[in-house]
Amino acid sequence: MKKREISLLLSAALALVLCSCAPAGEGPSPSLPLTTPPPEASVPVLETLEPTLYPTPSPAPSSSPDFSAALPDRDYQSWQVGYMEFLTALLQAEQDTREERVAFGGLAADQRGVCCLDAGGKLRMTQVMAMGSESYSLYDVDRDGVPELFVKYGVCEAAFTYQCYTFREGRMVCIGEFDGGHSGLYTHPDKSAVLRSSGHMGYAELYEYPMEDGVLTEEREIFREEDVRDYTPTEEIVPGAEYIEYFYTRRGAEDDSYWTGQTPYTLGKALLLPICDWGVGRPATGNDSERARAAILAALSGEGQVYGVSGDHFNGDVGPLSWEEYVQAITAVPRAQVTAKITAYFWMDMNGDGQEECMLRLESDVRRGEEAWSGEDMVMLSEQGGVVYAYCFDFYERDDFCTDGAIRGYGQVYRLSFWNDQCYRYIAEGAEAGPVKWLDGSPLS
Repeated sequence: MKKREISLLLSAALALVLCSCAPAGEGPSPSLPLTTPPPEASVPVLETLEPTLYPTPSPAPSSSPDFSAALPDRDYQSWQVGYMEFLTALLQAEQDTREERVAFGGLAADQRGVCCLDAGGKLRMTQVMAMGSESYSLYDVDRDGVPELFVKYGVCEAAFTYQCYTFREGRMVCIGEFDGGHSGLYTHPDKSAVLRSSGHMGYAELYEYPMEDGVLTEEREIFREEDVRDYTPTEEIVPGAEYIEYFYTRRGAEDDSYWTGQTPYTLGKALLLPICDWGVGRPATGNDSERARAAILAALSGEGQVYGVSGDHFNGDVGPLSWEEYVQAITAVPRAQVTAKITAYFWMDMNGDGQEECMLRLESDVRRGEEAWSGEDMVMLSEQGGVVYAYCFDFYERDDFCTDGAIRGYGQVYRLSFWNDQCYRYIAEGAEAGPVKWLDGSPLS
């Protein structure tokens, strides 16, 4: 059985668990300079009153937390700094306390105009946040130039909840909350509103949440269908609606260090690059393909290290290792015999900055006792400032890659944005280019 099939089975099993914890810890970080925001743009810590039935609060998170990655050197708007600080502090609170709700007090002010759970009364904002974050999305609901931040909290599809935040008068505020189970978010082409499409077991609904007086109003059902096999697409119900992408808040939550013990298993770090890229696009990682090739080949030959990063949230956050150690870290399981090798590769500029990356197809045969299975990973090597980053992707096929850097998969066209230890994919315009021609073997041969 392939590794990806095992991963899918494990994910399905885990989805049945209503409560879960993950051990805390931080993986290694690269010795790269941090780009910190200007002090005047920092977000003040807001005091949130908590009832006495909760334990005494721990010290509030710092108003200027250290970002978990070196970010592109750009002039960030105050809302970008606020969102990055919020997500970083949120992840830190989740790792530090997990079940301690009081740690989330002070991250944002509560100005909600809607609540998702009316049975038994409105949940406090910190109670929802204590469920743990899953992902976030960005969408400018009221078209004022500042996108709202939608964070999905919860441990399974049946319990997901969205909270909507915005940056207002120099602070983070929560302006809405609604159910998130079995749902996706969509833009509304004609209103200052966000759409939520929900479908499960033949039953589907479409809701809209207009923004009025600075908050999201109560949900309004605009479509429903029952006992259907194929759901009506949201784009047909509301012409012009577009799917709003999401990005994981817990990068590396399922990284392979859980299996190998190569590095401490961790909830991961906040994925901040989508916020950095908002409105300006992908950062340039370099402009010298010759230098990049030399550094990548040196790392592959054992003359240097690679810095392992998860490319798709599922594995690869293993930090700086030799290539031989890195291969073991992303392919192995404890007490198993693993034979892994590069079977194909290509050189191509994957982010449009003029510098080539190297994409590798890595195959592994794993044996543990009488069990045997094969695995396949795609690893993209990118030289940035003298460091060779290895971005690991678990679910791409070799035929998914196009000669213009686009990636086809799951009926969509994607592109990659990556910078140091941050990487994500986003939906792009249709790719007209043909498939990449892979070269057999290793680039060292």
